Amino acid sequence: MRKWRWLAVAAAGFCAILLLAGPASAASGHIAQISSADGKLAIIFGGSDLPDGAMIDAATVQVKVGSRYLPAKAESLSTQPAATALISVVLVIDTSGSMKGDGIIGAKAAAKTFVAGVPDGVRVGLVSFAKVPSVRIAPTADKVAVNSAIDALSAVGDTALYDGLQAGLTVLGKTGSRRVLLLSDGADTGSKTTLTKVLAAAGASGATVDAVAFTAQADKATLAKIAASGRGQVYPATKAYQITRVFAKVGQDVSNQLAISVPIPADLAGQLQTVEVTARAGGDLLRDSSYVRLGSAKTTKAKAKPAAQGPQPVDLPVGPLASRTSLYVAVGALFAGLLLLLLVVLFGRSPGRNGQVHRRLSIYTLTGRNAQETQRETTALGNNAVARSAVEFAGRVVAQRNFESGLARRLEAGGVPLKPAEFLLIHMGVAVALPVLLLLLSGGSLAATLVGLLIGVGVPIGYLNFKESRRRAAFLNQLPDVLQLLAGSLSAGYSFPQAVDAVVQEGSQPMAGEFKKALVESRLGFPVEDAMEAIAARMKSKDFAWVVMAVRIQREVGGNLAEVLTTVAATLRERERIRRQVLSLSAEGKLSAAILFAMPVLFSIYLLLVRGDYIRVLYTDPIGILLLIVMAVQLTVGAFWLRKVVRVEV
Repeated sequence: MRKWRWLAVAAAGFCAILLLAGPASAASGHIAQISSADGKLAIIFGGSDLPDGAMIDAATVQVKVGSRYLPAKAESLSTQPAATALISVVLVIDTSGSMKGDGIIGAKAAAKTFVAGVPDGVRVGLVSFAKVPSVRIAPTADKVAVNSAIDALSAVGDTALYDGLQAGLTVLGKTGSRRVLLLSDGADTGSKTTLTKVLAAAGASGATVDAVAFTAQADKATLAKIAASGRGQVYPATKAYQITRVFAKVGQDVSNQLAISVPIPADLAGQLQTVEVTARAGGDLLRDSSYVRLGSAKTTKAKAKPAAQGPQPVDLPVGPLASRTSLYVAVGALFAGLLLLLLVVLFGRSPGRNGQVHRRLSIYTLTGRNAQETQRETTALGNNAVARSAVEFAGRVVAQRNFESGLARRLEAGGVPLKPAEFLLIHMGVAVALPVLLLLLSGGSLAATLVGLLIGVGVPIGYLNFKESRRRAAFLNQLPDVLQLLAGSLSAGYSFPQAVDAVVQEGSQPMAGEFKKALVESRLGFPVEDAMEAIAARMKSKDFAWVVMAVRIQREVGGNLAEVLTTVAATLRERERIRRQVLSLSAEGKLSAAILFAMPVLFSIYLLLVRGDYIRVLYTDPIGILLLIVMAVQLTVGAFWLRKVVRVEV
């Protein structure tokens, strides 16, 4: 016990040290406005929760665009009348019946203190809300008019908190540095709008929304949501005099803002970049960032031309594959290849009808027929010379690379009526044609070409896998009925080859086709058990391998094969029932896994083709590359985990 007591004391001391070493204030920076015009970035940068008397040091301002720092000129807004006019603040004050007495008196005093503390030129507006919101005065630089509106406030009625904030955001406008200071002492009791809508409006406005929770009856949770949506803070004020202190604090933050000007380099013009601003206020480091599109670089002013009407030409991006010369060469090569292929097909030599007649009559003439005429081999790509030559060349490639037998086995298992050379030729054609097509359609985009290459290489392989799995599933579904048919034929007195022939005559594909191959091989001298074992290997069926094993045992040992096949058929039928039940129970999980795995990949490809500049930061910025690696690892782990969860062996 003493040991644990000392550990607890040590942990408490460590926590106390961390608390003492932590930051003394929660000061933070925020970009109130950022715009790009005339070759410059115009930024209004301020701070929140700064210590009393602390000012943002304009000499410490640093602006980072993307991965590099740019020269910046910073000046205080309070010293620039033109810039000060860009600041707008709307005071949204609760004037419900619960604010009577000290509440409304403290709110008025705080509002007047705020108006007196902000620099001349700052536009201040006033909105009150009770049963309904009321715009007392729109944002104006006339401090006397604002103070008159404050004096006219009185407390009566319910609390339409959401409607009041909505009215304040509306009257605030959409330009300049904007701020809303909300004061409320209770929960909403009569608004027509909803919290969801007002939160969305606060987030979309781009304004900073601060909230003051007056008394313990204030809905602090709702005020916290409102402040979070407006990138502001919640200030508690349990006494009336504390409202004045909070309003003065916010007024100091409003006054303590900088106007920053940053020239835009020519190589960054028009790009989407992350703009980060850092500055110091006393001992605190203020930081904030924003993702914006940079305007064009500064150019000399020229005489304005009237805006052209109708569609306008767009300059293509220049890249390693995006020059007009490359496009012309690619289009010309594609056109020439298609034209040559068309000429060969249309005007190539063909024996024709007369040639066939002369060949048939030549045996009765004095010259006779040639000793041997080679039979023209037909192909799935056509019977012309080009198709035969291409298939011949692909056949030699397949034979030299030693994967003809494996590819032929897969084509046969999938029921694809193509030779290995023909499939390889089609695969190569798709893998080449699709990237070229996307290259031309995208205006020379290298990313689109790579996506087309990946799709062109993967689609034929995926098609072959799909055909194999579909034919294998049909084979397994038909197996119990076929075994029952074999058992019935053997019971009727048929021999085993005759029973197999009955399956060929009465069965359906793919079972009839596979048994026909086994029957033909057995008639050529190949043992029927080995021929059926080849079916099991081709269809990758353990169930059918058991059947072949039963036939071999019966041939070597003897016994009633019909009864054995009947028992095996019943077992396989029961296993198939369980397999289907498992598939139906795991279908939802498999579909979820497919959607969760394919959605980020397909959406990334879509963005890469449609909005390449939006996603470019992921593979050009080091942080983006790191995020891609993390995403790939998490996606792979999740895919394997879901596969293990939904995969059940039967």
